[in-house]
Amino acid sequence: MNVLLLLLALLAPDAASPGGAIEATIHGERTPAAVELLLRQEDESWEEVAHQDLQAGSRHARFDELAAGVYQIRVRGREDSEQFAMKLGLGRNDERRTTITIKPRTITGRITLGGTGLSSGTLILRHKEFRWEAGIPVSENGTFSARVWQYGTFSYSVRTPHLPIPYAANIDVDESPLAIDIPDGRITGIVRDGKTGTIIAGVTVALQTNTGSSERHVRTTTDAQGRFDFVGMKYGRHKLRVTSPAYVEPVPVAFDLAQSAPLREVGFRLDSGRAIPLLVIDANEDPVKDATVYALTGARLCARSTTDEDGRAAVAIPEREEATLFVIAPEGGFAVASVPREAGGLRVRVDLPRAASSLLIRARTTGGAEMPPFSLLMRFNGAVIPVEILEELTAMQGLRFSTNAESEVKLERIPGGSYEFWPYRTEEEAEAIVASGDGFVAPIRVNVREGKNTIAVKFAAR
Repeated sequence: MNVLLLLLALLAPDAASPGGAIEATIHGERTPAAVELLLRQEDESWEEVAHQDLQAGSRHARFDELAAGVYQIRVRGREDSEQFAMKLGLGRNDERRTTITIKPRTITGRITLGGTGLSSGTLILRHKEFRWEAGIPVSENGTFSARVWQYGTFSYSVRTPHLPIPYAANIDVDESPLAIDIPDGRITGIVRDGKTGTIIAGVTVALQTNTGSSERHVRTTTDAQGRFDFVGMKYGRHKLRVTSPAYVEPVPVAFDLAQSAPLREVGFRLDSGRAIPLLVIDANEDPVKDATVYALTGARLCARSTTDEDGRAAVAIPEREEATLFVIAPEGGFAVASVPREAGGLRVRVDLPRAASSLLIRARTTGGAEMPPFSLLMRFNGAVIPVEILEELTAMQGLRFSTNAESEVKLERIPGGSYEFWPYRTEEEAEAIVASGDGFVAPIRVNVREGKNTIAVKFAAR
């Protein structure tokens, strides 16, 4: 009897194995095509899981033994721009049949730089949802032509030897011909050593551009002559920031770029300060690789660096000044450490505590109503953290320092310690709080312990 049951178990299909299927029929295009099946991942990216090549006479593709999930079917033609994608959901052991109708269209256009035709380059279209991209050659007079299978709004970038940094924007390919005019704004300069005057190559120069309600960030590195060059810049408010682990960061330079004055030259002279070696260790006494290290003097960000595979890094801070190091671990958690005025050349050790806590802040008016949206500035274990670093925490660890629709702020996977928060609504308010140091008493203060922590905060209604 036991032998019979064992044989039946071996012959029976595995209930846990995927048994879903997708079958697609393609209309409207008879040329050979490639059909790719991609599965959406937790981070919203797409990963190819199957592939079939169809000859001109074959218009059907079938994929079996599929797990449940959201899939993308992508059909590719002979040209890079001939791509069409659609998505569908598949339940456990479901079988889905779909029809894809391709309606080819030729789009044409011209790219100009400050009104003059761009001489050669590449226009790269990127579909925002399906993440496919296509390169379209640009001719000597700036014109281009391509056969496309999918329409709508795309993000695009223009790459050409005339632009050190690709120009990027959005475009609607439903319209043709397309006219892309790259602004002739230009921001350039040279970075030098403040003591010797020698040029510094390989320094990162980051540019923030604000036009209307949009904000764009691009970066480059200085070349062998210490020069940086941003070409094709839009008119509006710009902010330049120069960073290097070997130098103290200078104060960012902000200015306006206008059509009447499209060229701006900015020079930087960097202070080498004093180098602080450090070691970042986690709660298991293991070195932390790729941890981001920020050095603060007061509440001003003066340097940043990244740890190597041994958890080691070095940052430059001003001579004869105390500093605070704020370290963000890539896998979660953060820590602060103090650097005395005279460090004596010793390596500073930063111990990252376990990120085993959470904090829920519920904001209400004294009458019990929900608060209008606001953001929070944070002081952790006595160190005020600038907004730029809080934004990095959001990018790296998903921590959001602003209220949600329920007028709550939820911070998950944070270390225990002393937390203080100031609410603010504008950048000017945040800068005033940071500049005041201890001048403003934080209205929200909580000692976070391991596990879940909740605090209710009431504000007087205006």
